[in-house]
Amino acid sequence: MPVYYQPPQVITEPGCLGKLGSYAKVWGKKALLVSGSGSMKKSGVLDRASESLKKAGVEVVLYDKVSGEPSLELVEDGIAFARREKVDMTVGLGGGSAIDTAKAIAGLINQSGKVEEHYEGKPLEKVPTLPFLAIPTTAGAGAEVTKNAVLTDYKRQIKKSIRDDSWFARAVLVDAGLTMTLPRDVTASTGSDALTKAIESFVSIGASPQTDALASYAIHLIGRSLIRVCQDGSDISARADMLNGSVLAGMALASAGLGLVHGMAHPLGVMFGIPHGAVCGLLLPYVMEYNLEHSLSKYAQVAKILGADADGLSTRGAALKALEAVRRMLDEIKLPLHLRDFGVATDKFPEVVKETMPSGSTRNNPRKVTEDEVNALLQKAM
Repeated sequence: MPVYYQPPQVITEPGCLGKLGSYAKVWGKKALLVSGSGSMKKSGVLDRASESLKKAGVEVVLYDKVSGEPSLELVEDGIAFARREKVDMTVGLGGGSAIDTAKAIAGLINQSGKVEEHYEGKPLEKVPTLPFLAIPTTAGAGAEVTKNAVLTDYKRQIKKSIRDDSWFARAVLVDAGLTMTLPRDVTASTGSDALTKAIESFVSIGASPQTDALASYAIHLIGRSLIRVCQDGSDISARADMLNGSVLAGMALASAGLGLVHGMAHPLGVMFGIPHGAVCGLLLPYVMEYNLEHSLSKYAQVAKILGADADGLSTRGAALKALEAVRRMLDEIKLPLHLRDFGVATDKFPEVVKETMPSGSTRNNPRKVTEDEVNALLQKAM
């Protein structure tokens, strides 16, 4: 049954990073600021966030160990650190990895079990979580407005989520200026992820009128700006479209769920080290084509939203225009369109299929999928 959640307070305003302290001080006097140690420091964003917190009387404890996809060990280490420091809240600053790390630390800090136990399905106890705030600096993950933290078990090469209704952020600061220094390849990869999330949540079996409104406008914003922002990263209007589109897509997926692209992308990303957004964008046209006959009306709407010329066409003809438009966009931003470009080995496909099938994203796909069909899609995407 479709359910729509709407808990986070979302602040969308140029320069709103400077107001971080005023929102954080409501939740206590000591914050664990979670980020990476590279680009956030180099760009000065980390210092600006710290300064805003300190000016508001909030002590800052820095946890800047995030690099790549967040691991179980990273979160376990962060929980131990946060407990020692007796922090009142966590603040995630960065891309989806930093935000999911901060979210998981806040959600698991008062649990008696280890991170790995809950990752393997141990139910979460009904204990308080720490308040969690999020500041996204990339336009793609949408993690700032979801209730799940995507973590990776590198030992077993598994990537999946821990989630709870209490894990939504207390406040989300959406400042497009923070994305201005993103390199072109990161802009293209994360933008492809945002587009995929918007389209998958729109056609998901968990979609509702509420999520359709969010997802469709996300598609509109991303569709008009993804190519522009990859051509000119200094275009602040395009940057704002991409970040707002990413946030809206995150809101939609938080309730509607995703689809087969994400079901396949997680194991492929872990096993072959493919950036998440890149593998999502790569797979999107193949999965759209696979789903086409089961989502004709929705894909026809996508075509209209993307501005494709579908006047006078049948519903199926319009749906095919959506597929054509997505392929064109991904080609324009020079995203790799074949798995072989990332060194994917076909002998690993049985493992990819095994991890794809039980995924919640796979279960939300509009067309039911078999192991043989997943394998065929992987072969097609090679």
